[in-house]
Amino acid sequence: MALTEEQKQKIQENRERALALKKKKAEERAVAEEATTAAKSTGHASQGPTTNNEDDDSDEDNVELEDFEVVASQYVTKDEAMRKYCIPQGTLAVCSYVEKPNPRNKSWTPMRLYKRSEIRRRSRERFGGLEGLIEERRKRDKKRFANDMAETKDVFKKSKS
Repeated sequence: MALTEEQKQKIQENRERALALKKKKAEERAVAEEATTAAKSTGHASQGPTTNNEDDDSDEDNVELEDFEVVASQYVTKDEAMRKYCIPQGTLAVCSYVEKPNPRNKSWTPMRLYKRSEIRRRSRERFGGLEGLIEERRKRDKKRFANDMAETKDVFKKSKS
């Protein structure tokens, strides 16, 4: 079955439209990548449309980083802020954040990403520096381990039946 001239013309129009869209998206990605690269080199990133309580950290460059922070993103999730930096929810309520669509499901509540430099600064103020934060993290890990051991101590005992 041969294609009519009208069908061939429609296919050609669709192909041209698809190529134009592909080119436009590639240009948008390149512009976004340039902006991200420029933001990383200056140490400042755009906060996006929904922000709360903007803070500028000028002494961010001379802060000692932990091993996991060296290659980490400049934003941190709520769970990571509470786990790694031992920050309570009350402190997170006053921190600046960027809202992004939830990657697991678009209809769920948007996720809040907190600026890592601010979370780091607040946690170190709270626990007296890097050593205090590391010690607090160890203490919480020991407590979590003790609770887990207490919950599982009777797992392998024989039940009397």
